[in-house]
Amino acid sequence: MNFQRLNILAIGSVLVLIPAIALGFVTWKFLVLLFLAYSITLGWGVFDIGSQFFMPTFWKGKKGEVSFTFDDGPDLEVTPKVLNVLREANVKATFFVIGRNAERHPQLLKQIMDEGHVIGNHTYNHDYVFSKAAAEKQVTEGQEAIEKAIGKKPAYFRPPFGVMTPEIARAVRKAKCAVIGWDIRSQDGRIRTKEATVKRISSHLKKSTVLLFHDTNPTTPEALREIIHLCKQNGMKIVSLPEQSGIEPYHA
Repeated sequence: MNFQRLNILAIGSVLVLIPAIALGFVTWKFLVLLFLAYSITLGWGVFDIGSQFFMPTFWKGKKGEVSFTFDDGPDLEVTPKVLNVLREANVKATFFVIGRNAERHPQLLKQIMDEGHVIGNHTYNHDYVFSKAAAEKQVTEGQEAIEKAIGKKPAYFRPPFGVMTPEIARAVRKAKCAVIGWDIRSQDGRIRTKEATVKRISSHLKKSTVLLFHDTNPTTPEALREIIHLCKQNGMKIVSLPEQSGIEPYHA
C-alpha cells in the first residue's frame, strides 16, 4: 500500500458507498469506518519511515552489515568526540545535519567530509512541516547551507523525526534526493545515559542494519565506542551507507 493507491481505493469506495447509502443498502456508518481506516493507514505512512508510503526509502540493508548514521549536528562539543571515536575505529559514518547548524559551524562540517564521512540533509531547522511551501523551504535551504559549507550538494535526505508527508515527498523529489531511514534508533536523543544507549542497541544488534544516533548527546561518543566494539565482537561487518545502499551521496 502507498499514498496513491490508498487515495484511489478511498475515492473508489466513496463513489460506491454514496449511492449504496442513498438506496438504503448500507448505512452512513460505513463512511465513518472508511474514514477511520483511511486515517489509520495514513498515520502509519506518515510516522513509519520504513513503510515507503510516499516514496521509496532506503532503511534496511543486508543482514550482518551495519552502518552508522548521526542526526541533528554538527555540535561543537559532541561531534568532534564522535569523529575521534570513528577515526580510532576506522569507521565511516553518515551525518544528517541541520542547515542552520551547518551555517554556524562550516569548518566542522568540512572536517566531517575531509575525514571520509558522508553529509546528508536533515532540513534547515528540524521543524515539522505540513505545507508545500514550508517543506520546499526546509529542504532547499538545508541543501543550500550544506553546499555552501562543503562545496557539494547532498543526495541523501532524512526527515526530522522520521515523519514523511506528501509535501515533504514532493520537495525531496524536486531536490532529487534519496530518503534515508533506519531500522533501529538508539533513542540517544531522548535517553541520557551511555548504559541505556548501549543496552538498547545491543538487544537489537543482530537484526539491525542502519543505526541511528545523535551527535548532540554528550553520552553518545562513549556509547558509540562500546557499540562499535560489540559489532566487531559479534562478527558484524561495519560498512558505509553508500556501500550499503548503493546510492551516491552527492549530486554530480
